Amino acid sequence: MKICVFSDSHGYAYKLKEAVRQEAPDFVFFLGDGEGDLASLRREYPNLPIEAVRGNCDIYSELPADLCCTVGGVRFFLTHGHRYGVKWDRDFLSLVTEAKKNQAQAVLFGHTHEAYLEQRGDLLLMNPGSARGYGASCGIIEIKDGKLFPRIAEL
Repeated sequence: MKICVFSDSHGYAYKLKEAVRQEAPDFVFFLGDGEGDLASLRREYPNLPIEAVRGNCDIYSELPADLCCTVGGVRFFLTHGHRYGVKWDRDFLSLVTEAKKNQAQAVLFGHTHEAYLEQRGDLLLMNPGSARGYGASCGIIEIKDGKLFPRIAEL
């Protein structure tokens, strides 16, 4: 199972589509701030399973602010991150607390536009960075035999 993780595309839908073409994922997570880009990706790949949350710039969005889901036997907690102060709390304490409260094995967040990857005990923390402009990136998570193999990829 391969998952592409995107956040903060802010009008760069072609970056999402390019990554999906190159990586051929089984699933996509979108972490907000570019709901129009998400709609474009859904139109181009209508059979690709996608779970998404809204970001602070997704005004009038009906997407959830946070989402827990299980994919490939792994429980994920998805959020944009602004509600958990990820720009200021660089230890991500409130984010980690919420993820653990939801029994997540991985917490995925965006908002900072900076890629971040850390295995903290039994919890994976991933920010795929921003899918826009120079230095664009996304997250790739492969699941094999219940184990996570995450990486950050340039777009």
